[in-house]
Amino acid sequence: MDKKEIADTLNIDTADIRDDLPVQIASTGLKDILIPIKSLKALCGIKPDFDKISHVSKKYDVIGYHLFTLETKYDSTAHCRNFAPLYDIPEEAATGTSNGALSCYLYKYEILLEKNIKKLVFEQGYSMKKPSNILTDLTIHNQEIVEVRVGGIALNIKKKKIKL
Repeated sequence: MDKKEIADTLNIDTADIRDDLPVQIASTGLKDILIPIKSLKALCGIKPDFDKISHVSKKYDVIGYHLFTLETKYDSTAHCRNFAPLYDIPEEAATGTSNGALSCYLYKYEILLEKNIKKLVFEQGYSMKKPSNILTDLTIHNQEIVEVRVGGIALNIKKKKIKL
């Protein structure tokens, strides 16, 4: 994918996108564009253009963008942000399918230093003050991913009582 096109939608320089990893569409159920960002500071400072992201999402038939950096706040696998304005979600605090796809991407590109590392933790929602930790577990057989399990811990925003 064209890093310049992606950078323009995020109002960043292409230099903020890692050169050693591809910007790529990935899916574990819903397609997203995975975008590797060089630093936590760059990721947290992004001010996206939601109209442009919607246009690119439509163009590539994806739900949205899943940005990540390997620099983290709490010694996790990656710190992430997710934008899906085409579906009226400017930013998502916890995205299981996207982090499942990111787990596979990190395995494929050998970011997981040892192939037997399969339990991952992703930080997301911090820029929204809605922190969450998404947990993924990869089942690997003969160096192929055969299953991706996703779970996590999220912040309780509000309690509501409803009558049924």
